[in-house]
Amino acid sequence: PTLRGIPTRFVERVTSLLPTRLPLEITGQLIDDEGYWQRCATRRWENCQIVDHGTSWKRLYFERNLQEFLESFDPAAQTNEELLKLLALSKDYVFSLRIQQFLSHLDLEMVFQNVPTLSNLELSYGVLSIGMDYDRSLFGMKIADVASLAKALRVTETLSIMSLPSNQLDDNGVRILASGMSGNSTITCLDLSHNKVADRGVKALAKLLSPTSVLVSLNLADNHVHADGGKYLGRALKVNSSLQSLNMRLNRLGDEGGHFLIEGCRQNATLAQLNLSCNACEAEVAQALYAMLPKNASLTSLDLSGNALDEQAARLVRAALESNSTLRHVDMRLNHAEPETVAAIDELAKRNELAHVRALRRALDGGRADTSRVGTAASAAVGGS
Repeated sequence: PTLRGIPTRFVERVTSLLPTRLPLEITGQLIDDEGYWQRCATRRWENCQIVDHGTSWKRLYFERNLQEFLESFDPAAQTNEELLKLLALSKDYVFSLRIQQFLSHLDLEMVFQNVPTLSNLELSYGVLSIGMDYDRSLFGMKIADVASLAKALRVTETLSIMSLPSNQLDDNGVRILASGMSGNSTITCLDLSHNKVADRGVKALAKLLSPTSVLVSLNLADNHVHADGGKYLGRALKVNSSLQSLNMRLNRLGDEGGHFLIEGCRQNATLAQLNLSCNACEAEVAQALYAMLPKNASLTSLDLSGNALDEQAARLVRAALESNSTLRHVDMRLNHAEPETVAAIDELAKRNELAHVRALRRALDGGRADTSRVGTAASAAVGGS
C-alpha cells in the first residue's frame, strides 16, 4: 500500500478512515499524519503526555510501544528475533525511553546498537506490580547489567540524558559505570539519585568532572555520600568548567564534607544550582559560604533546607549575601535560625532576582532600540534613493 499520488489535502481524510490496529510494519513507514497516530495512542493509553515525546504523536506511540515491550519482555516466552524486529521498526522514531521495570536484564548494548537515535534514557530495574510476591533479588541492577551499560556508553553517539534512579547502585557498580563514561562525550545529564553510592563511587564520578568534561547536571540525591565524597567533588569543581547543576540532597556530607564542596565553588565559574539540603550542615558550611559567596558570580540557586544551621550560621550567610549580586534563590527552611534572619536572607535573594529581571529588560529594550534604528536607517536609505 502507498499514499503516493493522493493530494496532500486528502491524506488526512484517508488516514482518518484507517483502523488503528493495522500492523506497524505497514503504518510505520507509510503514515506520517499526526491525527492517525493520535487516534492510535489515545485508544491504547488513557494518559498520553505528548510534551514528553517531542510533541509528536507518532513518536509517542513508538516510544510507549517499545517501552511496554521491553518492560514485559520474557526471554522464556519470547525470542530475541521478535525484539530485533521491533527495534528495527522503531529505530527512526524512538528518541526517549522511560523503563520502570527490566526483569529480562537484556544486553543493553543490543538496544543501543539498534536504536541509534536514543538520546534520553531513564531506566529502573524495579517491578511494576509485585503484589504479595516480594522478592528483593528482582530489584536493582546487577554487575552484569552495569557492565553491559558501560560497554554501550563507550560507543553511543546520541545519548545525552541518562537517569538510573532506584537501582541499588553501590560503589562497585558506579565505578564500572564511570569507566564506560570516561570515553563518552555525549552525556550531559546524569541522574543517580536514590541509590547506594558512597565515597568511593563519588571519587570515580569526580574524575569525570575533568577540565574536558561535558557533564552539565549531576544528581546524587538520596545516596550514602559522606565527608570524603564532598572532598572529591570540591576538588573536581576547582577545575571543572561544564557542571551547572549539582544535587546532593539527602546525603551525609556533614559539616566537613559541605565545607570542602563549597570551597571548590570558590574557583568554579559555571555551577549555578547547588542543593545541600538535609546533609547535617552546620557552622563550617556557613563559614565556607561567607568566604565563597562574595567571590562567586555563577551560583544562582542554593538549597540549605533541613540542615542544622543555627542563628550565628544564618547571620554569616546573610552577611555573605549582602556582598553577592547573583544568588537569586536561597532556601533556609527547617534550620535553627530565627525567622527574622531567614526573612532577611530571602529579601536579599529577592533583591538580586529583581536586579536580574531589570537587567534582562534593559538588554531586551536595547536590542529593540538597535533593531528600530537599523529599520529607520534602511527606510531612509530607500527613500533617499
